[in-house]
Amino acid sequence: MQKGKADKPLKWAAILLGGGIALMALGDLQGGDPPEKEQKAEKSETAEVDVKSHYERELTAALNEIAGAKNVSVIVNLASSERKVLEKNISSSTGSGDDTNEEEMAVVRSGDAEAPVILEVRKPEIQGVLVVAEGAEKIQVKKRIMEAVTRVLGVPVHRVAVMPGKKGETE
Repeated sequence: MQKGKADKPLKWAAILLGGGIALMALGDLQGGDPPEKEQKAEKSETAEVDVKSHYERELTAALNEIAGAKNVSVIVNLASSERKVLEKNISSSTGSGDDTNEEEMAVVRSGDAEAPVILEVRKPEIQGVLVVAEGAEKIQVKKRIMEAVTRVLGVPVHRVAVMPGKKGETE
């Protein structure tokens, strides 16, 4: 008889635990906050595409002006997205032999909203650049294109590929 009485609290605890897990899972399925995260991800993806297309447009326009280069096409591959460096509040305290440092993100309040303090915004890192141009089969033209791309984007030469385009075809 005593064995049965000892098992009852365990059974109730297991039932309550199972019910709590079921409620948490149900809450995750309905999802109140994830659409906000999805919107942020979409914004960062569109910002990355904007930076990439800006680089491509600017380079295409500039490289088309190089003597001997025609019908230039540029593809820029980004290794990362734009990064924001945030300000931190650092407080340190010394006590009886213990030194502690605490870091908190610095925020600015405007009305009810809080926003982090942004120190700098770093441009995305460029992984590689492909340039296709008529006239690039000539060494001098290829050299000019390489120099222009490496200087404008600040990427090393080994990350830039310049290929000759098909002659006589226009976009």
